[in-house]
Parts: sequence; structure tokens; C-alpha cells
Amino acid sequence: MNDSSSGPTNVAQDSANVAVQAEAIHGPVNIYQVAATRSVEEIFQAGLNCLRAGMAPEAREHLREAVVVRNFVNGRSCFYLLLALLSGRTLQQLSPNEIDMLRCVRGAVKDDDAWADAIKLVDHLLTSRPQESRAAGVEQEFQKLTDEQRNDLLQHMEMFLDSSAEDALWARAFEAAKDDRYALNRLGRAWKFFQPEPIGARVRPADPVLVGPGAWTAVTATTALALVTVGFVGAAAWQHNETVALSALLTLAAGCYVSVRSGVEWRWKKGRRQAKDREYLHRPAITTRGDGFARKIDRQFSHYFALYTPPDADRTGWLSETAGVRRALRDEVVTLYRESTVNAKRVAWLTRYLVADVARRWQAGKLWDYRKELRVRLLLKAMCVLAAMAAAGAGAFLIWSGAHVRPFVVLPTALVAVASVWFAARLWLGIAAEYKRHFADKAERKGMLAGRQAAFDRWKRKLADRPDDLEMARWLECDRKALMEQAMTLYRLKREDVLAHAFIEAPATPFYDRARVENGPWRYSKYKILLFLLTKDGVRQLTMRLDFQKATFPIRARTNYRYDAFTSVQVAETDTGENVFELTLTNGDPIKVKVTDPPTDVTETEDKDPQGASQVTLGTAGIWNALHVLEGVAAEGKQWIAFERQREKVPLAEVSKAVNAIFA
Repeated sequence: MNDSSSGPTNVAQDSANVAVQAEAIHGPVNIYQVAATRSVEEIFQAGLNCLRAGMAPEAREHLREAVVVRNFVNGRSCFYLLLALLSGRTLQQLSPNEIDMLRCVRGAVKDDDAWADAIKLVDHLLTSRPQESRAAGVEQEFQKLTDEQRNDLLQHMEMFLDSSAEDALWARAFEAAKDDRYALNRLGRAWKFFQPEPIGARVRPADPVLVGPGAWTAVTATTALALVTVGFVGAAAWQHNETVALSALLTLAAGCYVSVRSGVEWRWKKGRRQAKDREYLHRPAITTRGDGFARKIDRQFSHYFALYTPPDADRTGWLSETAGVRRALRDEVVTLYRESTVNAKRVAWLTRYLVADVARRWQAGKLWDYRKELRVRLLLKAMCVLAAMAAAGAGAFLIWSGAHVRPFVVLPTALVAVASVWFAARLWLGIAAEYKRHFADKAERKGMLAGRQAAFDRWKRKLADRPDDLEMARWLECDRKALMEQAMTLYRLKREDVLAHAFIEAPATPFYDRARVENGPWRYSKYKILLFLLTKDGVRQLTMRLDFQKATFPIRARTNYRYDAFTSVQVAETDTGENVFELTLTNGDPIKVKVTDPPTDVTETEDKDPQGASQVTLGTAGIWNALHVLEGVAAEGKQWIAFERQREKVPLAEVSKAVNAIFA
């Protein structure tokens, strides 16, 4: 058993409601936003981070401010501003101001700049799209670029690699994606991104000593009275026989001490064992109808107790035998962490540790060791009883001896002495047992905290190499390329056969984890990816379910339809705040895909801007480019492709004019 992460296993039919199993928001990270007192370098870096994360609109905003507004002009900044302007869009989607920006940015870079070749290749891809005779030139220019320039260009100029002249570049993109999909130990690290920041180890404080002023007053009074009355009786007995009275007094004192001392141990062990039995053996293991946090902790304990069933145990018997322990631990965790802003998964490390510890002790036969440790031994009982009897005998002898001297005074005093000794002994017994209980609880809590802190530290070390959002974005981009390659192989298409294409990424039903950094998009542990390939014969749609943590496509579905089968396409926001993509066909049910979740509950996830996160996620999901392509097909049919090329002639001519003027 260990503290390794393991998510719940859930089964649901396709018609089941989507459920986010767990979510995390990592921060403050601030890789996509800059402070108010920001330098131009920080603005540029934030824009570059946004671009590489797939957040093109945010990248355009930051890079425009750095390059155009604050004059941070160099080859690198201009190259990435160009990529931001073109990322995920065609020239038709650029505004006149952005076309002007393309021209201005090129004019600011000199030929001897280290990034000039990269900018020239961008121009080449923009202006040579209709020409298939310049493939060799494109390939030659591509060879001059650095790895950083090549990777970023292949990612963001994808919309312009759509002719046979760029087949070699697509082949390179596919090859690079194969190498990078599993880079940086993705299979061993990707799952950590979906783990929230764990909350620290806690234990319940030991209950305070429950001895009030009244108890101290009573024990002081009864003890004083006992000393006075026993002293009077002893003095009378001394007058009768000094030697015998001294022996009796010593026996009385020793007997009372041993009896009370052993009685304290007896009472403490018996009470502590009964308390633990009540806690662990007689608690019904039923799920209460508490708040959301309590229900989630219930599910955690149920899941991990089932998962950590010892190999040699019957699961039903194991769950039945440990039902009380499970319930007690669940109640403790709920009590310790029941705060409005605590995500239940932040304490999952503690649940795993507690359950694994129970399983270890059960396998070692030590789960119920407390019953052996707290069992009152026969020798202790005998010592307590015999010492009490000896004290009682010594007291009786003192009374008998004293009665010979002053019978009418000693006998009433003896009655008071017996009563006061009895009550004083009982009071001291309770007080001493309570202090012993308190110190035992403190020692036990200290040991528990040390074990939990060690488990917490182990879990923190395990999450220390959690991937950042840029790594997640790069892996996802490689998955897109891998899917594109699979689709083209499946349909036996060459790159020149694909007239246009579009991706849509959505969380995969029925269950998935999600996480994001502050100001970043949601990343999902499981994706549903739709790829639309527009060919001369119609539209090819490939739907894949991506297990992001394992980098596998376990489920695939193919759909083909004619251009005239499109009726409408839209992204609608539901009453709950979800964004749903809907494609309506003439010959079947509409294709509906939930692209984003409803805005999260701020008290549960500490999300400062849930609506903004949904909008950013929409942008990185490829929805806007998909809408541009599919809406055009729905409105104009197959002719949309020809019309789109015709509409691009004006901005393309403007770009070509600028290129010829600068790089002539």
C-alpha cells in the first residue's frame, strides 16, 4: 500500500449526465497575465505564453501592446506577433487593421536579424498558397530555422499548410508530434496536473482536562476532612498502643496509595478501551445526507477501502469488519477540513494514507491491538483490591484501638473518616484518570500528526514535478497532429486532398478530471475531439476519445456527409452556463457536443473568474475556426471553399505587395 493517486472508477451510459470527478486551479502562477507595473519584456513573455497555450486572442492583445504600442521591436517579437495574428485563422478572418499590422511588422525587421528567415517563411506561406511549384523553396527555407522557430511555425501556421507545396512541412509536423507526444515523461507526469494543491496535515486536538473548580474544591475539602479525622483516630490509637498504631497508620497510607494508583490505571484503561470500542466497533457505516463536502469524503473512503482491500481478504468481510473504523476516520476528516473553500480532493492524500494504514495494520493483525494494550491485567486488579483490603483492615484496627481510649468520640469521628476517605479516593481517582487520559491523547495525537505530516510531505514531493500549462498545451497540440495523421491515413488522403479542416475539443463524458492555472483554459483528463476534413467529395468527420494522461485514442467513430447535408451550425449557451456546439444535418439527428462546463461554484473551487475561464477554454477548443468553416459550408455549400479563396485575394494581394517591397 502507498499514497499513490488513484481516481474513482465510474461507469455510466452515454445518456448519463456529465460529471466532473475532480478539479483543480493552480495559482498564483501568472504566466498569462502581468502586473500593473509591468515591463515590456513581461508583456511580451505573457503574450508568448498565451500563444503557446493556444490562447491566440489573449496573445494578440499582449503582443500588440508590446510591439506596436510600446515599441518592443526585434525579430523575435515581430515573428510571434505575426503568428498570433494568423494562429487558427485565415486571411479572410483578419480585420483591415490587422492586415495593416502584418505589413508594418515586416518592415521593422532587417535582413541580418536572426529571425528574418522565420519571418520570410511566414510570408512565403501566405503568398505562395496557390503555387505548387515552390515546394523546394519552402523546404529549403524551413531547414534554415531553429527547432523553436519550426515548432511554433508548424503549430500556428497550420491553416496555411493546405497545398501540395507544403506536404513536406506536414510530414515534418507529424514526425515532430510523434517525438514530442511522450516527451518530458508525459505518462509519468500528466496526471499530476489534475491534482489540486494538497492541504496540510491536521489532527483533532486532545480534549482538554475536564476537571472544573467544583471538583477541585470537593477533593480539597474531602481530603482535608479525611486527614483531620484519620489523624484524630490515629492519635487515639497511639495512646492505646504506639507501636501497633504506627504500623496500622503506615499500612493504611501505603494501601490507599497503591489502591488509588492501580485504580487509576484500571479506570483509565477500561474507559479508554470502551471509548475506542464505541468509536470503532459500534458505528453504523452509512452515508449521511450531509453537505457536498461530506458526501465527497464519503465517496473517497468508500472507494479507497474497496481499492485497498488486502489481497488475502474477502472484500465483503473486510468492508464489514472495518465499517466502524471507516466511519470514524470519515467523521474525523469531515470535522477537520469542513470549510467552505476546501476542495474535497485536496484531502484525498490523507484519505489514501488513512485507508492504507488501516489495511497495513489489518494485514499484520494489529488493527485491534488497542484492545490488547488496554486490557486490564488480573495482577493489576488483584493489587488494587488487596491494597484496598489492607487499607480497610488497618483502618478498622485503628478504630478498634482508638475506641479503647475515647469510645464516644472516636466512633462518630471514625464514621466521618471512612466517608471522607471514600469520597476523597473516588475524586482523586477520577481526577488522576482524566489527566492520564489527556496526556495519552496528546501523545497519540503527536504520533498521528507525525505520520500524517510524513505522508503529506511524500505527496508534495511526488507532485513537485507537476507539468506546467505550456507543457500540457504542447502535448495536446501533438495529440491533434497525431489525430490528423491518423485521419488522413484512415481516409487515404494526401494533404493536397484536404481543402480545409477544423478541430473541436470538448471534455469527454461521462466522467473526467479538469484543472487549469489562473487566467488559463481548462485542461481535461479525457477529451472528445472532433476533426472535420473538407475534401472535394464531401466532409469527413472523425470523432476520437483522447485519454490525455495515457496519450491514447481508445474510441473512434467515423461519419461522412455531403456538403448539401449541412443545415445549420451554432454554439449555444444553456441555462446552466454550458456552451454546446450543435451541427444540424438534413438526414439525421443533430450532432451536439458540450464544449465547456457551467461556471464553477466559487466557494468550492476558489475560482476567481469562472466565466472568463469558460471563454478562454472556448478559444483554445478550436470552436471559432470550426464555426468559421462549418458556417460557411452550411451557408454556401461546397462553393464556400472557392468563394473563400476569392474573398482572400484582396488581403492576399495587400500582403504580397508588402512582401515584395520589403524582401525584393
